[in-house]
Amino acid sequence: MEMKNAVAACLIALCSATLVVLIARALDRHAASQLQPELDRIATALESMTARDGLIVYYFHGKRCATCRSIESQAHQVVETDFADELANGRVKWKVVDYRKPSGEKLRKQFKVADPVVVVVRIKGGEIDDWNRLDRVWALKDDPTGFADYVRTEIRDMLDEKPKPEDQSTEKANESSKTESPEGPTSDIPIPEDTSDIPVPQ
Repeated sequence: MEMKNAVAACLIALCSATLVVLIARALDRHAASQLQPELDRIATALESMTARDGLIVYYFHGKRCATCRSIESQAHQVVETDFADELANGRVKWKVVDYRKPSGEKLRKQFKVADPVVVVVRIKGGEIDDWNRLDRVWALKDDPTGFADYVRTEIRDMLDEKPKPEDQSTEKANESSKTESPEGPTSDIPIPEDTSDIPVPQ
């Protein structure tokens, strides 16, 4: 059933793309430019319909200065090199979005993007399950090793569905409040009422 849905979605996307090309050829340049925002919206809607579970690694950009291009290039290299298998099987996707365009507006607001940046988004059941904006790419832009380690770790953590730092601190607090013994939690160990005959070390 899932394969049928995927094939149907691909056919719809192909038909839509063909229709777009025919419309664009039939219209003059001015009319086509007015139609572009609507075409971008349709493309985004089709993409969300066909989204599979996994990760989308977005690179958001505005004007592409040399630094922005460097960040994009380094991030893309990490994705292509370290996640080649995941790219091949569709578990990871790389997407470049111009957040100044109407097609990027919704995502820009959703991920609170103000500057060019990498955002890792986990998709579950065709919906956004979690996301992480990698703001430190700017601080690490001139440190290729540190940059690659940072981006790689963040993508891997999202793939492995590790809890967010606030979730981890909650778990640690819960764990520290429990004292384990070989028999289980100390709260389950009976405490005798009369402790007078318990030996006390000298």
